[in-house]
Amino acid sequence: MRLVHTMIRVEDLDESIDFYTQKIGLELVSKEDLPGNDATIAFLRDPKSGHEIELTYNHDGRSYDLGDGYGHMAFDVVSVDDAYEEWKSRGVEFSLTPKTMQNGMRIAFAVDPTGYKLELREMPETA
Repeated sequence: MRLVHTMIRVEDLDESIDFYTQKIGLELVSKEDLPGNDATIAFLRDPKSGHEIELTYNHDGRSYDLGDGYGHMAFDVVSVDDAYEEWKSRGVEFSLTPKTMQNGMRIAFAVDPTGYKLELREMPETA
């Protein structure tokens, strides 16, 4: 068994694809309409881990309540401060600027166009 992808619903597919490819650095793998389902999906891949995110846009145009069950997606980086500066220069908004946790780990939290949180974790040996 292996984990293949994570699906999230988005309010604006083109804006979300731009965010995840141009600002975050994922690669667009495919984009297709789902006949009969009134939806379009796009798959984006992390070039390092191979993990994919499925962005689903339902054509009914409604916005989504993110609820309190979803937490965040995490990205390991060599330097949180460097990644923060790079993402910020690309127009990424942050809900938490870089900080050091009590356990010594450096983190920051970005927010995508739909409101999903993205954690940057400083893991120099694994990024």
